[in-house]
Amino acid sequence: MAEPGICVRYAMSDDAEALSIFAAAVFPSGGPPGADPQDLAHYIATELTTDRFRTLIENPNATLFVAELARHICGYALLLRSSPHPQIEGGVPAEVRKLYVAPAHHGRGVADELMRQALASLQRDGLAVVWLSVYSENPRAIAFYKKWGFRIVGRHEFLVGADRQQDFVMRRDSPPAPHGRIK
Repeated sequence: MAEPGICVRYAMSDDAEALSIFAAAVFPSGGPPGADPQDLAHYIATELTTDRFRTLIENPNATLFVAELARHICGYALLLRSSPHPQIEGGVPAEVRKLYVAPAHHGRGVADELMRQALASLQRDGLAVVWLSVYSENPRAIAFYKKWGFRIVGRHEFLVGADRQQDFVMRRDSPPAPHGRIK
């Protein structure tokens, strides 16, 4: 059960700046504790910008969910509906590209609610295969994804600045929605 007062909704264009600020604050918690500050700064400055979030919000292939508490962002999840990966076979899979929750809200159901909304959205669209990438030395995140039915199917490198981090590739298969898309 999610923390009382948590609201998960679709991101709007007006959310881009707040999402950029939030993402910059929480991104370092998902990787190695000793990450080079310059590598982190480079990644944040190129990948987590207001313009990048605005582009994602406007992208018909992407869905961005925002979790809020008292009108403040406490988490977000980004889905890509057509995101092939060489280690994921079977059709064109969807990807959970990002799922971050502020550390103060860990263990309070925010990530569960974001994942519930993300998977329901993919199922409504008839997308049965979804994958994600997670830092291989983040046991908390790996356990969370396993709880949601993801399994490790490979590894790949994730570049943060010049830092080559080893990530697990995880996959989840679910039955398609009855009669295709649910309205």
